[in-house]
Amino acid sequence: MFQPIPMDEFLHRTDAKIPEFPSEFQFVVSLRDIIEISAVQVMPLEYMKKIIRNVTLEGDSSYKPYKDAEISLARMDPHELNVGQTFIERKKYQSILENFGNALMQHYCVPRGIAKAMPVIVFGKTAAIDRAVALYLPPIIESNSRQFLIDGIHRNFVVMRTGTTIESIIIKNVNVPLPCDIGRWDMVEIMDEKPPREMRFHNLNVHFFRNLKFAGVDG
Repeated sequence: MFQPIPMDEFLHRTDAKIPEFPSEFQFVVSLRDIIEISAVQVMPLEYMKKIIRNVTLEGDSSYKPYKDAEISLARMDPHELNVGQTFIERKKYQSILENFGNALMQHYCVPRGIAKAMPVIVFGKTAAIDRAVALYLPPIIESNSRQFLIDGIHRNFVVMRTGTTIESIIIKNVNVPLPCDIGRWDMVEIMDEKPPREMRFHNLNVHFFRNLKFAGVDG
């Protein structure tokens, strides 16, 4: 679960000041918790890179595996990716199909479908916080000898089933082991309930798990 991050703490963790940031927005939250949007800002490329570079490891909050990596955007075919996750949660991919962007983004000139969704900064409110900021990032892929999906398996599953490509963040030159063994799409099961954490990945090594939430990203 993503816990709201006070803006001062977020800036301390990432040194990523939101461009044209209205000072009254004092928490970073999950996009899924936003119930009403007041503004949407396209995320500058360098800002996105700063967020990614400040992701930490779950086993070592001082280590940043992407600090010196090469980071870019590209459209990817999910069939080309290796995956470490063992399951797809049925209600989560159905929620993406039914809800992603349609209600919240309908008044803004941004791609609303999951396949073309770009990095954006969303200003709005949650049920508990009147002024909050959420960061949307496309799926994250580490590209070394293979293309490995780090975050966004449900979004990629939906796009793969509809036969198109998806906007993605590509990270190269990562000198840290993957957090789990490499698997294939045909090893992924659709489940009604999320399994226990130790069964969600192929041979998960928690120490090397990429802690995206530390940098304000709820994948």
